[in-house]
Amino acid sequence: MGLLWRGPFVTSSPFTLPYFCSVLVVSVLYVGLVTCELTLDFTKPEYNATVPENSVGKTYVTPTEKMGIFISDPSLLVRYKIVSGDPGKMFKAESRTVGDFCFLSLRTRTEEQAVLNREYQDYYAISVRAMVTSLYRRSVKLKAHTTVHVRILDTNDLNPFFDNLDYRTTVPEDYPLHKNVLRVTATDPDVGVNGDIYYSLREPSLQFAIHPTRGFITLTRPLDYQKESLHKFTVVAEDRGPKFRVAGSMAFLSTATVQIKVTPVNLHAPEIQVKQLPSILEHSDPDIYAIVRVTDADKGIHGEIDGLGIIKGDAEGYFRVSPGKKANEFEIGVADPSRDLAAGSYALVLQATDRGTPPKTTSKTVHLKVSEASHPVPKFSQSDYDVEIEEVAPIGYPLVRLVATVDKGKNPLLYTIEIGNDEGMFAVDQRTGVLRTSKVLDRERRAYYSLTVSAVDSGRRGGPHLRKGTAIINIRVLDNNDNDPVFNTSSMIVVFDENKSQSSIVCTVHATDADAGDNGYVTYSLANFHPVPFNIDHFTGEISTTEVLDYETMRREYILRVRASDWGSPYRRQAEMTVHVQLRDINDHRPLFERVDCVGQVLDNVPLDTPIVTLSALDFDAGSTVRYLMVPADDDPCFRLNEEKGVLKVACDLSKQTKTNWILNVSATDSQHFADVMTVNLNIVSKMTGRNKDGVAVDCRKLDVTDRYMELLRLGNNQNKAIEGKEDVVPKRYGDNRHSPEFLSTIPREVWINESASVGSEVVAMRARDRDHGYSGLVVYVINYNNEGDDCFKVDLYTGRLLVDAELDRERTSKYVLNVTAFDLGKPQRSTSMQLIVNVRDINDNPPTFEKSSYHFVIPENVENGTSVIRLRATDIDEGENARLTFTLEGPAWDRFHVDKDSGLLTVVGSLDREITENYALRVWARDASVDRPLMSSTVIYIRLEDVNDNPPLFGLTQFWVKVREDLPIGTVIMVMSARDPDTGDGGRVAYEMLEGGTFSVDPLTGVVRLSRALDFEQKQLYNVTIIARDQGDPPLSSVAYLLVEVEDVNENLHPPKFPDVVASGSVRENKPEGTLVMQVTAVDADPPGIDSTITYSIRDGDGVGIFSIDDQVGGFLSQAQTDHAIAINFEEDAINILDSNFWILSKFPPLDKDDLPFIKFQNIVTVFIFVLFGPKENNAVFATVH
Repeated sequence: MGLLWRGPFVTSSPFTLPYFCSVLVVSVLYVGLVTCELTLDFTKPEYNATVPENSVGKTYVTPTEKMGIFISDPSLLVRYKIVSGDPGKMFKAESRTVGDFCFLSLRTRTEEQAVLNREYQDYYAISVRAMVTSLYRRSVKLKAHTTVHVRILDTNDLNPFFDNLDYRTTVPEDYPLHKNVLRVTATDPDVGVNGDIYYSLREPSLQFAIHPTRGFITLTRPLDYQKESLHKFTVVAEDRGPKFRVAGSMAFLSTATVQIKVTPVNLHAPEIQVKQLPSILEHSDPDIYAIVRVTDADKGIHGEIDGLGIIKGDAEGYFRVSPGKKANEFEIGVADPSRDLAAGSYALVLQATDRGTPPKTTSKTVHLKVSEASHPVPKFSQSDYDVEIEEVAPIGYPLVRLVATVDKGKNPLLYTIEIGNDEGMFAVDQRTGVLRTSKVLDRERRAYYSLTVSAVDSGRRGGPHLRKGTAIINIRVLDNNDNDPVFNTSSMIVVFDENKSQSSIVCTVHATDADAGDNGYVTYSLANFHPVPFNIDHFTGEISTTEVLDYETMRREYILRVRASDWGSPYRRQAEMTVHVQLRDINDHRPLFERVDCVGQVLDNVPLDTPIVTLSALDFDAGSTVRYLMVPADDDPCFRLNEEKGVLKVACDLSKQTKTNWILNVSATDSQHFADVMTVNLNIVSKMTGRNKDGVAVDCRKLDVTDRYMELLRLGNNQNKAIEGKEDVVPKRYGDNRHSPEFLSTIPREVWINESASVGSEVVAMRARDRDHGYSGLVVYVINYNNEGDDCFKVDLYTGRLLVDAELDRERTSKYVLNVTAFDLGKPQRSTSMQLIVNVRDINDNPPTFEKSSYHFVIPENVENGTSVIRLRATDIDEGENARLTFTLEGPAWDRFHVDKDSGLLTVVGSLDREITENYALRVWARDASVDRPLMSSTVIYIRLEDVNDNPPLFGLTQFWVKVREDLPIGTVIMVMSARDPDTGDGGRVAYEMLEGGTFSVDPLTGVVRLSRALDFEQKQLYNVTIIARDQGDPPLSSVAYLLVEVEDVNENLHPPKFPDVVASGSVRENKPEGTLVMQVTAVDADPPGIDSTITYSIRDGDGVGIFSIDDQVGGFLSQAQTDHAIAINFEEDAINILDSNFWILSKFPPLDKDDLPFIKFQNIVTVFIFVLFGPKENNAVFATVH
């Protein structure tokens, strides 16, 4: 029985090639008698074998071990046939008997369609049947089966093919370096290295690179749309396997075209170039500071300038940017010549913007120096002032202190009222800006004023560009109770009927007060000293009666003194008028008869018109006329009553009347009222009892009517004797202004005050008294300035407290002489004045002042120690120790700069390095020597270090290491050697070069290292490349880095060695000495001369191990011991066991590692049969096998 070899089936990996094997069987026969046991089984039920794809006809598969059946009887015939597993008829089974073994061989057929294609089918499980027959015994027909697993080996018969033959993309010209632009992909159906693809650029390029295995195209140099807007190149894809070549031609290359379109972008920011004038001068017209030109290196719209503006340093809007006379030219100047522009330095940050997408900007700081010759515009602390003043304020009383400033202005400002003072009611102090009254105010005449006050520099009033600041002062005059109420008439006459009911309205008086509020609110009262029967409504002015008036018994005329009073404070004002009330008599009495109940006798013979009686009736109403009448009228024709005189007469002949008694009813009337009816009883007689010459005798009862009437007349006369106009008037002592105000004797004539006294502090109380009453005794105060001094004080209008109104400065004014005046509010107004001296004490209130608030310098970074930068100068307007200054440097720059404490000299004391710190902001303090309260101020010195080429370019490492395959395509990027130079300009621009070039090259601009020549591991395994980075400074500086390139070996052993046949046989006689050459086997290798085609031989298996050896170089078999027939017999006895094994000529290597590729050796197998001859005849032999 044979033994089944269960070793691994050889496969391929990314770093190995499959082992190729072929079998040669050499039979060596021992001549002699041998009996063998017949067996009919394959040595193994399954075999492994390989065969390359595309093999020509009659190409035998290479098994991993010998395939076949051992036969014990030479007369047996073995035939093999494929029974399944080969539907395409690709293979044919053949038999070959050598010695006691019948080999099974599979080969490819010769038909045209029988071409193996791994990509179509890479595995066959072929079932083979063995038919065994005998030459001598027909009955012997035996069968055996085995399976041959045939793996189809890849032969790299296919080229890679691209998924797309034309790749296109668009990138902006600012696309980052070393970033993937696009990816090309190709596919190779082959396996192993045959399917591994390398990408490369057919045309050498410094602009682009392609990853050799992943196909990513990257950018290795900056794009420039202006130089080249379209990049077109060809990408090659090659697999790593052996290349099939047509005779006399190169292998076909798979290519694809790549087109990269570059779109213009806003690549460059604008550049600002400033042509700076020395300073802004007063008489420059217009005020132009600088001419600015803006350029942009981009083309098209990206290079167009959208504008230039000031983005920082001009918060107040003093400056403007306007287009210049040329394209892309701008002018920087003063925005408004009338505005205040303080002398000093301005750092304007200009920003230029282009019209690109997205737009780019550039900023540049321009240091503007405004000289004192420029005309600053004064600026008020407020643009509008709202002030109030009481209308009783004396002339010269301050309303407001106007404050205007000019940055760093040395000349004082002059204030002027420009608009709104047509009446001359106000005046402004030209130097102090204090606005005062210049005339007596009257709110009732005008309550609001709006003044426009200007401030101009006193030193430039006559300049061509007069610049003045203005402010609006809105003045509201507050009301004081300075107006008496005024009646609409000074007197009035009212006629009032008597007998009207109580509370009857007589008349209404009305008064107005021009003051406002309570000062103008009027109430009424009656000011008569004696009581009158009248009352007045305090609020409406209605005068009414308090009782019923009687014309006959009461006063017929009243003079009412009506007083109107306001509600003002601190005192009320009043006015009076007279109301003449004349009582009018009305017909309110009936006539009254003086005598009533008359009885008499009348002779019947009295003649007509004889008076009988005269009636008398009185009417108490003045001027009333009484008429008499009979009731009813004309009732009796015999008697007639005179209606005016009241005489009753006879109107008929009584003697003819039969009636002897008449009763007559008589009344009296004043045309409105009637007296009570009175009766006259007359008897007609023919004879009188008494003597009466007239024939009439009448007697009446007398009443007291006459007495009453006389009493009434007496009362009336008494009531009307006193005339109201002759009554006493109001005392005058409350209305006259007899006394002037008097300052108190306790007020000092001279006072002292510290100059640090805050505004509003009280200096002294200037109190005055006035012995008058009311407004005549009310005092107000004012300081009368004579335009000398600086108006730092004011006095409270009512209290006389002297207050600090502005900051004091002893250095400006150390003594003030104030003239304080006290006015009363009487009419006419009286006043008195007092002179007060105010002395100002000095304190250390002035800090040192530097000439500039900041300084700007540029010095080279390699300046020597001890170099002077600037001598700082500061002043202190205080005196003595308060003015002695020392200088100190603040901050962390003490180790690099130093300032002398006495002289202020700033020097360099340490090494400077722009690459570490480019800008310094040094703050220097000046401090006075005051003991109690030292003051200090500071200035900032801005120092910018000018770059010197003092730094060589620096690589990230001094030594770089990279491992590459030896079969990488030429042009592959293997490393980016980037160096950084912190210097600026040419000193920071780095160029690269390579020493010992040839195999590699470096891009001088970007430091990209590429493969320039094919690598060969067998020739050189390690490269040490020197890269130099050199800046463009003067002198140029450089640095060196080393690139170690380790070359990885790639399997180039493409062909296995081949024996001329699968079986070789030889013979040797027994008893030959050790070392006898038995036979020689030879294999050939199609690889080029070298290590890949060098063949070594070895015995791997078989029953000849230890008996024979082989020369590993030439393949010659040598005997290692003397051959002996007896030994051979013994050998033969064990032949069955020994023949079950094979010796393989095989070199085993450890598995390949991608990081450590060893030499790869291909192998082949031969089975050698060696016949040991014994006896005299050569055909007597036994055989042993050696594999």
